[in-house]
Amino acid sequence: MKTHEPENLRQTKHRLALFLAGETKERIFKHPTAHPSRPTGLCHCDEGLFAPIRVYLRAALLQLVLQMPFNNLKIWLLRKMGARVGSNVYISACAWIDPLYPQLLTIEDDVFIGLKARIMTHEFRIDEFRAGKVFIRRGAFIGGFSLIACGIEIGQRAVVAGGAVVGTDIPAGATAIGNPARIVKRPKAEKKSESCNE
Repeated sequence: MKTHEPENLRQTKHRLALFLAGETKERIFKHPTAHPSRPTGLCHCDEGLFAPIRVYLRAALLQLVLQMPFNNLKIWLLRKMGARVGSNVYISACAWIDPLYPQLLTIEDDVFIGLKARIMTHEFRIDEFRAGKVFIRRGAFIGGFSLIACGIEIGQRAVVAGGAVVGTDIPAGATAIGNPARIVKRPKAEKKSESCNE
């Protein structure tokens, strides 16, 4: 039996649905919430019995497939779940891709995702819920054990080093390392323009 939802929660869920359907221009959806230990209204676990079971079964299927070495099966399943995945993409075994909102993920052609890399499309903070579109542009390299937060864009031919924790956009051609990730190599065109300004 569904409980009565306050009007502002219904409006928030409607805004989230529009965001998930790609009908807004925002890259990140944010909404203040109660602490995640209390019902927030935005977690599937707040919706009775069957909604969480469906979500967890879907998540288990995606995680099972991502553990396997069969790349074509991973790409096929991600596309079926709504992710936009280009050609010649390789996802290493044991990568983790957020199963809740895979439709927010775009992986362009010639991308390599390393062993146990993590890509998030949502998160709960202490007082805020976030969902964010993640763009991994053509030819990018995502190193093993790295973490890409929701709402991030990894530029064309950018390199995210193994173990890096990426919380800000990485420009095209740049190399990012560390936790939090910092750029250690900038694209050549950007270096030239910086030296001209000195």
